[in-house]
Amino acid sequence: MDLEKTIRALKGRGFEVSHFATKEEAADYLAASIHDTTVGMGGSKTLDELGIYDRLTENNTVFWHWREPGIPTLDKALTAQTYLSSANAITEQGEIINIDGRGNRLAAMVYGPEKNVYIVAGTNKIAEDFDSGLFRARNTAAVQNMARFPNGQPCQGPRGGKCFDCRSPGRGCNALLVLWGKMFDMAKLEVVLIDEELGL
Repeated sequence: MDLEKTIRALKGRGFEVSHFATKEEAADYLAASIHDTTVGMGGSKTLDELGIYDRLTENNTVFWHWREPGIPTLDKALTAQTYLSSANAITEQGEIINIDGRGNRLAAMVYGPEKNVYIVAGTNKIAEDFDSGLFRARNTAAVQNMARFPNGQPCQGPRGGKCFDCRSPGRGCNALLVLWGKMFDMAKLEVVLIDEELGL
């Protein structure tokens, strides 16, 4: 994993990049940067491990379906002025890869005039190239993510766990998003990298 190469590549694609040694430093930065606005959060173990939800609610209106389940929360998160998520993989060429079952994270990351998007990820998410990043997204992140749900099936992925049959209506790999650059009219897309193993 070449962190400096990854940061250069992300910046070369127009993404802003912040880099922190610990999740506590990253959480302090996000809490100081985001205030007096509406905030949506995607389903993310990384964000959960940062404990950022409770901190952001002190100065913002925050919508996160992990705290308030339901479609109304997902809808409000989608249209929030600021959106936080993570990545299934980030390549050394600066590509940001995510797979989703419902599509709420993907939609919120790519549309919103004047929206601020933060993608928070541990350096364990960095992959050498697109093929290895896609492999990580499908065979590590997706498998571990689906293991959280009931009725998962045994999976032979490299890290084990449970997954839904790919032919099942309950499959979690329904859409793939690759960010090659910041979307038109978006105020900010910032990648927050942390020198820890975080998330799935």
